[in-house]
Amino acid sequence: MSIPDNDQSELEGGQLPDCLTLWRCIGCGAMGNSEPCTGTCAFRKLEIVSADEYAELLESFATVTDKAKRLAAVVQEIAVLGGSSNDPQRDYRRLQIRARETLRLVQQGELSRQLIVTPADEYATVWLCGTCGQIEAPQSCLGVCIRRNGEFLRSTDYAELAARFEAQRRKADEFRSLVLQLAWVAPRAGQWERACRAFQEKAVELLRSAQPSPDPTEDNRGGPVKPCGGSPNAGV
Repeated sequence: MSIPDNDQSELEGGQLPDCLTLWRCIGCGAMGNSEPCTGTCAFRKLEIVSADEYAELLESFATVTDKAKRLAAVVQEIAVLGGSSNDPQRDYRRLQIRARETLRLVQQGELSRQLIVTPADEYATVWLCGTCGQIEAPQSCLGVCIRRNGEFLRSTDYAELAARFEAQRRKADEFRSLVLQLAWVAPRAGQWERACRAFQEKAVELLRSAQPSPDPTEDNRGGPVKPCGGSPNAGV
């Protein structure tokens, strides 16, 4: 029994969401871009996060995806533990060694610090004109105008990745719990076959409950978006 590996294939595909190139005043915090007005303004609220925040989350997602993949491989071996062997003790001991090696590798790849996912109430709010693409986020001017360009993404893209990250982290934690138990628990004499069956049942149940992360939702956001690395906004 195996589980789909959609998350890893999407990472390797290199498909990233589009970015908005905006200027931001380091004095008052005003944000925007410069697009020629077409005469018909249709502004609507838009929440965004910095591309740096997304990149940090994406890196953490790649780490936890690799962790889940390594642990899942051991769980799959547990699911067939002792299934067709006349020596369950030997099979159990061999898989214990494999489990301990995997746990060491996973621990070496742990996140160096606890990732704090940006909550929704901390998203930046701007106003997007659905006609020309003009973006505005006016603030009270402090008289010190220093504008610097930056890359931003729609909060919906960030929230989607955050949900996938949390789902993948829960999956990795569940796999690790079972692998850790097998790695350091040895049954009493005469109980090897029984222990193999018990771990096998747990592994099968865990693999059945593991679900792939949801596919990206249909893009119904509307409004023009510039790709990352595009030309700077005019007038900045």
